[in-house]
Amino acid sequence: MRIGLLRCDEVGGDRAERFGGYLDLYSDLLGMVEPAVELTGYDVVAGQLPTEPGEQDGWLISGARTAAYDEEPWLTGLLDLVARLYEARAPMVGICFGHQVIAQALGGEVKMAEDGWGIGIHRAEVVGNHSWMIPKRQQFDITYSHSDQVTALPEGATLVAYTNHCPIAAFTVDDHILGIQGHPEFSPDFAADIYRGRSELYRAEVFEDAMRTLNQSTDSTDVAAWILSFLKTADRLAA
Repeated sequence: MRIGLLRCDEVGGDRAERFGGYLDLYSDLLGMVEPAVELTGYDVVAGQLPTEPGEQDGWLISGARTAAYDEEPWLTGLLDLVARLYEARAPMVGICFGHQVIAQALGGEVKMAEDGWGIGIHRAEVVGNHSWMIPKRQQFDITYSHSDQVTALPEGATLVAYTNHCPIAAFTVDDHILGIQGHPEFSPDFAADIYRGRSELYRAEVFEDAMRTLNQSTDSTDVAAWILSFLKTADRLAA
């Protein structure tokens, strides 16, 4: 399967040397499930956007330090692209900022979370039954790193999962768009490195609690399988 990674940021500092960039992180994540998956990166911030919705079999929108409601010129282009991909029924998955920008582009609402930063490994509760969720799960644990979150779904969207700190942790729009607030591509070691580097942003108790959660395992491999299953199902329906 050919997936276009709409890269909206890059791993900063020497972290990229130690863990790899976003293309590496997502390739490693999806490669755990399907080693032959082909990811092509598009530097969205530099204005590199696809010319046709069908240029790839599916699209993956990365995280970013930018807010979905900012007024960056490149963000306007991305919001327009999301709307075009939606109209074309192109398979699309958004992660963290990508999840938020999909909601923003399609008429939902994104705001700063009232409880502040959501970091650490959190358990999401699944709402409903979804054919692309193979293996089936009623809960899943992945890492989080966000100060904004989706507060209102776009019209026609369906809630897929929630956590205690994030009422809209995942959603779908029709059968070809999926948003996930958490970071399945973040290993606990990578997340710990980010949290330490940004510790001044967090309340002390939030930081300490988050670091303690990183001793547990995540369900990132299952979430990676869901992403691929969702994109493949949507691709078949669009064909």
